Amino acid sequence: MTLAFLFAGQGSQERGMGAELARACADCRATFAAADRAAGFPLARLMEDGPEEELRRTAVAQPALLALAVAHARHLVQLGLAPAALAGHSLGQYAALVLAGALGFEDAVRLVAARGRLMQETVPEGEGAMAAIVGLERAAVYDACAAARATAAGCVDVACHNAPGQSVISGARAAVAAAAARCEDEGGGVVPLAVSAPFHCGLLEPMVGPFARLVEETRIEAPALPVVDNVTARPLEGADDVRRSLVAQLTAPVLFEESLRWLVESGSVGRFIQCGPGRSTLSFARKVAPGARLATFDEASLEARS
Repeated sequence: MTLAFLFAGQGSQERGMGAELARACADCRATFAAADRAAGFPLARLMEDGPEEELRRTAVAQPALLALAVAHARHLVQLGLAPAALAGHSLGQYAALVLAGALGFEDAVRLVAARGRLMQETVPEGEGAMAAIVGLERAAVYDACAAARATAAGCVDVACHNAPGQSVISGARAAVAAAAARCEDEGGGVVPLAVSAPFHCGLLEPMVGPFARLVEETRIEAPALPVVDNVTARPLEGADDVRRSLVAQLTAPVLFEESLRWLVESGSVGRFIQCGPGRSTLSFARKVAPGARLATFDEASLEARS
């Protein structure tokens, strides 16, 4: 059965993540130490001790989640679990590119730390918001966002398509509230997301130029394993594709449902393991591929050792 690793995005961070793994695995400790050097601040200590409010900050959460996801993936490979394909949700795509050899780990940490910092500088905390919309067709979610923009509530865009009937909207706080209210009127459920910046929306347009320059200065290779792109839901073919994706991803919606479908239908993947904390990507995979075998990092590593 063909195996794919899935890499979680921001929002899954929690205090203490990676601490037990660092104590048990020398190679994982080395990964976290390399992340500290690249980030330029004690990332591993913040991951273990918090405080929670600091760990939720985008500029900290993004490199922290990247470091943990890469440590998880490398550890699983050492245990003999070799993926045939990779897909990451938003930030998770960076971890996928590291594992595929397209992006050096320390370069990836520096990029995502800068990405998080630029996001927070572009939209100060409290000005933006995101919300998950469940139980509505995509067209209704797009209509709700268009209606909110038409009333001059501000910028609000569809940020993610995660699974059937599950999307995310992102933008200015008032505009997200207006679009969410319309979604509720249409019978959808609304779950506000605890984020410090709005991702994958037009509010981030001012950071596209500065971030594109950082990406251009970073060494990037063609992926050695298929990495399904957030923006196109197709594998990234070469270094130029990777560069375009990392920049376009800032304001384009994450097509994670389509990415999962590509893995199942084109790659014949029947087993998914999530790298990173929680099981968010597995919940999406269950809806797209109900017959697939699913496992968290802890479940997969325990099984591999038994």
